[in-house]
Amino acid sequence: MLEISGITKHFDGVHAVENVSLSISQGTITSIIGPNGAGKTTLFNIICGYIGSDNGEVKLNGMNLNGYAPHHRASAGIGRTFQNMRLIKRLSVLENLMLAFINHKSDSFIKTMKHSISRKHEAKNREKAYELLDFVGLTDKDHELAGSLSYGQQKLLSLACCLALDAKLLMLDEPVAEVNQETILRILSLLRKLKDSSVTIFLIEHNLDAVMEVSDRLIVMDEGRIIADGLPSEVREKPEVIEAYIS
Repeated sequence: MLEISGITKHFDGVHAVENVSLSISQGTITSIIGPNGAGKTTLFNIICGYIGSDNGEVKLNGMNLNGYAPHHRASAGIGRTFQNMRLIKRLSVLENLMLAFINHKSDSFIKTMKHSISRKHEAKNREKAYELLDFVGLTDKDHELAGSLSYGQQKLLSLACCLALDAKLLMLDEPVAEVNQETILRILSLLRKLKDSSVTIFLIEHNLDAVMEVSDRLIVMDEGRIIADGLPSEVREKPEVIEAYIS
């Protein structure tokens, strides 16, 4: 589904990503780990179009995405969450979700404010929004401000907004970081359900226990390069991985 070939990115002489190539199959969960500064988020930003690469190609289902802006990549099927989640915290949970649908339809925010969506289209989106809120367990929070949610609940809302794009590839940046164990288990359960529905998941995470529990495949980066790639149980035992990350 996702194919990356020879991706390289330097910042002022620093090799943030160095000749990275990989492919990810549909309906799998792939995790990428590594120490801070290993190049994980830079690679994600390149895939999603937030920064350009110096060399290399990014393809989604065979379509070359080089030169595509982030919103075009989102329309092509890539959904992305961030460590800071980028929710509009002064809007309600439901309103955040509704805006995610609006963006998917390529309507500008200003246009939406001036010319409301047709009632039929809005009703359809609202129905879908409540399905997503039920899926992530936030139905009873629909009219609360996004900023009033707990950190874990904001993570769940961020995931729901990603799903509102009808994304087929979810790129999740530390989805279980800094949340309690109950929420971690809920998020991991949701990821498994999404995988079962043929959604492809590519995630960055420092919680190695969570990574080992949910991943089909584990990639380790260090100093901008992939140093290990394979089954989680095998990768975890490699000496170079222990030296770079686990120890």
